[in-house]
Amino acid sequence: MKEFSLTVLNLTDKKLKMKKVLSLLFILAINTSANAQEQNWFSDIHFCESKDTTVTIAFPNSIVSDSIFTWMYNSNEISYNSDNSITINEPGLYTLELVNTGGVTLTSSFSLIEDAEFYEYFMYLNGEQSSETDTLCLEDGVIISTSQTNETHYWYVDGEIIGEGNLSNNNLTIDSIIDQINFNEEYQYSVSIENTCGIVDAQNEITLLVNECECELNMPNVFSPNGDEFNNTFKPFNDHENKTEEEFEEMCKSTDYKMEIYSQWGRHMASVNSGDKLPSWDGLNKRGNEVAEGVYFYRIVYKMNKHNSPKEKEITGFVHLYRD
Repeated sequence: MKEFSLTVLNLTDKKLKMKKVLSLLFILAINTSANAQEQNWFSDIHFCESKDTTVTIAFPNSIVSDSIFTWMYNSNEISYNSDNSITINEPGLYTLELVNTGGVTLTSSFSLIEDAEFYEYFMYLNGEQSSETDTLCLEDGVIISTSQTNETHYWYVDGEIIGEGNLSNNNLTIDSIIDQINFNEEYQYSVSIENTCGIVDAQNEITLLVNECECELNMPNVFSPNGDEFNNTFKPFNDHENKTEEEFEEMCKSTDYKMEIYSQWGRHMASVNSGDKLPSWDGLNKRGNEVAEGVYFYRIVYKMNKHNSPKEKEITGFVHLYRD
């Protein structure tokens, strides 16, 4: 068995007859005991359309002098080239088919990609172009992207670059930067994209307001409507850090709150229709009289205005009422 490891020996960039020449020299990995197989010798190569560029790829004669090379361009054999190197300047798909001394056929492919100097890039919000301010729910996954998967991206929020450097990925997931923005607040997102011709700003910007829509209501299990300063009403609450009750209600954007109170024997005691505000029960029955201490059951129905398409939700449970 004869094996060699793949190594990049040389990468130069020089002027030759006013052309930019890129030379790639490889040591080829050959395994004489292997069956026909795909190899991973090459990476895609980018060059700028406005620059006259020639790429030369070569394998040392000392390593592969007794192997048979067949080069193909867009699946068609290049009849004039049958040795261990190729010089190219046309964009497209290139494939090398090599038969080694053991009769094993090895293949590997790469693309030569031509980048435009004057190009238009667009940003997409969840796969669609967006020009107006959008309000979306974080739980649904909010992704800003471009269609340029191979270029380096520099993402900005309100003109400030995200992170210490850049995020080269063509997708910006809002969930990944949620610690840098606030809920229910507008931000403007933009991106600059770099290819071999330079850096260009995307043609559009996206203004986005993100809410945490599926905010669960937390329910107390005890209250004491005795006229002191504490726990005089039974009301849902939230434990979102640094958010007031009003901010929470705006952030969650729920409406049409209706709360029904029942005794432990199933008798209906009170109804609270609070509209867009969180419902609150003061311990009085529907006639305005104080109810006795004990356990009471509640049912709260409301609409969660998710993406402006209301979805009804229901919460049930029990609460202990004390008066002392």
